[in-house]
Amino acid sequence: MPDTRRMANFELLRLLAMLMVVCLHYLPHAEALTDVRLPGSGVQLLGNFLEALCIAAVNLYVLITGYFLSASRFRFRRIFLLLAEILFYALLIPVCLSAIGIPLSGRGVWSAWFYLFPVSMESYWFITAYVILYLFAPLLNAGLDALTEKQLRALILCLLFFYSFLPSLSPVRLTSDRFGYDAGWFFVLYLTAGYIRRYGLPRLEDPRRAAVLYFGSAAGIWLLSVLLHHIAYVRGSLLYYAEVPFHYNFILCFTAALGLFAWFRLLRVPEGAAAALIRRAAPLTLGVYLIHENIDIRDRWTGALEKLFGPVPQGILLPLHMLGCVLVLYLCCLAADGIRSVLFSRVGRALSRTWAARALERLDGLFDRTEMSGRKRE
Repeated sequence: MPDTRRMANFELLRLLAMLMVVCLHYLPHAEALTDVRLPGSGVQLLGNFLEALCIAAVNLYVLITGYFLSASRFRFRRIFLLLAEILFYALLIPVCLSAIGIPLSGRGVWSAWFYLFPVSMESYWFITAYVILYLFAPLLNAGLDALTEKQLRALILCLLFFYSFLPSLSPVRLTSDRFGYDAGWFFVLYLTAGYIRRYGLPRLEDPRRAAVLYFGSAAGIWLLSVLLHHIAYVRGSLLYYAEVPFHYNFILCFTAALGLFAWFRLLRVPEGAAAALIRRAAPLTLGVYLIHENIDIRDRWTGALEKLFGPVPQGILLPLHMLGCVLVLYLCCLAADGIRSVLFSRVGRALSRTWAARALERLDGLFDRTEMSGRKRE
């Protein structure tokens, strides 16, 4: 029988990517990043270095999604479960905070809409782009299957030119540029992952080359950020461009993600307890994001953890402080989402024979028939 288990190397990368995301959210709250209005301190330059190592995280997460979703059948059930998980936290967290006397971030109809319609209101920008990506997956997959290798490579390069190369080089903001915080950039990453799935990366089949690409790109991002901050602060020029190296669609951010993705693609995790734990924990990573980036939590968790670990150190102990805060938050969120996962599993079994479940099966069957008819035409 074929092995249908999740690939432990990619699941480990998924866990790492979300850990890096939490680090990215820690650093600005800890005021550990440079500001063009102020001279850079030693701790801020160190914070920029940590940011450079982690900035590829979002691109990595989308690459992993594209790598597997581009080779699987579209399922409305996945969309339904994704939306259910988003609403679960968007509605439950404010109720729990109110119950223990913690004030919410806002009141009134406008704030209520952020809880009721988190995707449309962009309560989480990543989730809004991620859901749109999921909905476009059948069209993207059809394109991946229809194009030849040369056609697909040419298309991806053209998209990278407009979505990454130009914004990376322009000293002023292009009005169409969203810094990678949009579904359009996610489409580019998805197609890139689909290409890798089908044709591989011949020049990155050596893990050492992949590692050099990741660390070299991260080093380039850090050095650029230091240089551009100096120019912006001292001369008062390139104020916008000083932030560009930390945009998700910056070319070095893309190559850093590509290098780390290729590195873990070649990694082999031995089967055993560790691999089983990785496979069990990785599907809970989206819950980590939904909890700690909730609109009523995102600006509070670092302050709460400072009560446990003390104030942010102004020196070389910053990475240890960050690691302690991030790991505690990460593990707590994983545990909480583990409970949510069990609850959803039990509710799902109870609802498996309802009309809603049958409707989802019919919708999924519609896409199965579409794929079958496409194969017959071929």
